[in-house]
Amino acid sequence: MKSYNKLLAAGAMSVLSMSAFAGSETPEGKVQATYPPISSDAYEKFGGEYGVARWTEALFKYIMADNRINHIFAAHGKIDRQIALNKQLVSVMLGAPGVEYQGASMSAAHEEMKITLTQFNAVVEDAYLACEDVRTPYHTCNQLIAALAPFKRSIVTR
Repeated sequence: MKSYNKLLAAGAMSVLSMSAFAGSETPEGKVQATYPPISSDAYEKFGGEYGVARWTEALFKYIMADNRINHIFAAHGKIDRQIALNKQLVSVMLGAPGVEYQGASMSAAHEEMKITLTQFNAVVEDAYLACEDVRTPYHTCNQLIAALAPFKRSIVTR
């Protein structure tokens, strides 16, 4: 854990500051590609379907153990559905062929939750911990986090 923990705070903040250059969603809630684009082999480097599944399971393990945010996810319920939708979203953001995100737009899914920047950043920290847990290389993890960072605008409402 030490390798990620040393870089976690600086890495999360620098990745979040790159929001204007990463992926986003259209007004209809469709996920758009990133700019600059994620490398064409990002999905494979992440381990494909198996790697995304392992990472998402690890992410939710950390989220549900994180007292800063676990109550939000528990109150929303349907954790298995949240995990499945996160697998789809991550797969799409990494360029998985034939995968479509079937959830609500980020703004629609989070509008009533009143998520703070601190809570959003807690999920980012847990995402890096999940990367370490499943031994995803730091630069590969950064590509995913950078792709997801622009959703901050839709998720953080308080």
